[in-house]
Amino acid sequence: MSIPESEDYLKTRGGDTIAAIATPAGEGGLGVIRISGPKSPLITLSIFRTPKGSPLKSLVPRKLHLGKIWDEQGALDEVCVVFFNAPHSYTREHVVEISSHGSPAVLRKILKLAILSGARIAEPGEFTKRAFLNGRIDLSQAEGVIDLIKSRSEGAALAAYRLMEGGLSARIDSIRQKLVGVLSNLEASIDFPDEDFQTASDEEIYKILDEALARMERLVKSYDGGRFLRHGINLLNAIVEEERAIVTNHPGTTRDLIRADAEISGLKVELVDTAGLNPAPDEVEAEGIRRSMKAAETADVVLGLFDGSRPWEAADDAVLELLKKSRRFVVAINKADIPQLLEWPDAETRPVLISAKTGAGFKELTGAISAWGRLEGEEPVVTRMRHRDIFTRIAEDLRRAKDELKAGRELAAAAVWDALEEVKRFTGESYTEEVLNALFSEFCVGK
Repeated sequence: MSIPESEDYLKTRGGDTIAAIATPAGEGGLGVIRISGPKSPLITLSIFRTPKGSPLKSLVPRKLHLGKIWDEQGALDEVCVVFFNAPHSYTREHVVEISSHGSPAVLRKILKLAILSGARIAEPGEFTKRAFLNGRIDLSQAEGVIDLIKSRSEGAALAAYRLMEGGLSARIDSIRQKLVGVLSNLEASIDFPDEDFQTASDEEIYKILDEALARMERLVKSYDGGRFLRHGINLLNAIVEEERAIVTNHPGTTRDLIRADAEISGLKVELVDTAGLNPAPDEVEAEGIRRSMKAAETADVVLGLFDGSRPWEAADDAVLELLKKSRRFVVAINKADIPQLLEWPDAETRPVLISAKTGAGFKELTGAISAWGRLEGEEPVVTRMRHRDIFTRIAEDLRRAKDELKAGRELAAAAVWDALEEVKRFTGESYTEEVLNALFSEFCVGK
């Protein structure tokens, strides 16, 4: 099977052809040039020849072609070419991928040849944008693509992959189908009140709305943990860009909050070490304590570390009080390798015993920290604020529909209609250029 007749294909497919380097900048073993659009196979044939230098008449879809890229001076590089014929490609257009050696000079030259042969430079994210506009993926799946590219931990990559594969879209589509059924029942009884239609009762409709609302509320609630998967956990996340150094009139008293990045159980974590809460601080320590308090107020998770080798003291009361003011916290008691003198006074919290010297208890500690952002089973989670905001509005519409149903079906139908319009915003069936530009500006060129 070869490519379709070029003139016939170009008559049926509009749009221009784009090209870009799809691999990261810098040297590498391999580099990829991606070309998408109606002219992509013809452009490729104009610069690609067999290993012996003979021109090709056609490209066989989904077959690896070994050959060479030629310019005006002769062979440039030995490459592999794969042609994906429309609509069986990432963009649902004709797509060609040229794999060459990863020399930046070679890649730029191949791209230049493609441009001279009729393509144009792709904009950031334009390949994925075409996949969306051509109906291969919805808007949330496009967001999953960029999240997967930018993922910095295993947990973030898994959450992004599930979004890209349509796990969240499938859940929303299931809710949409139920709401469409509800709306058709409501509108049938409104438009034809005198006809003997077998429409669902108010009780049946109320039950469906209640179930849909419960599912929406679970998705909204999942954002608390879902955002940790995408962005990572800030453990004592102080805003260090402001007032970063602690400076007093005394020489040598500059202090910094100490930060480090780590991956814990597949979850990206930013660790911020802050000053302890000394009950009788000097000037420098007082500023450090102020920073600690501020950090605790804005942290995703607060870790309270206690010394198990000494009895409970007044300063420990202040730490425990600070922890309980936090929405999320983990308690650890250090020096578990020696006899314990600390008697834990709070029955509501369960501390983890650790030893910084031997490493004992660290598995339990990292598990307690990562539990705030752990991805359990196949249940979809919300990782993007745009999704959370849309689902929040859908939940509000469904609550309104339930309330209005008691007064009459007309107002209930209007609320369900509003909820379905929000679903369209989630999938991208209803979008603005502002939304698309904001999303695809996050992409690199070549994807």
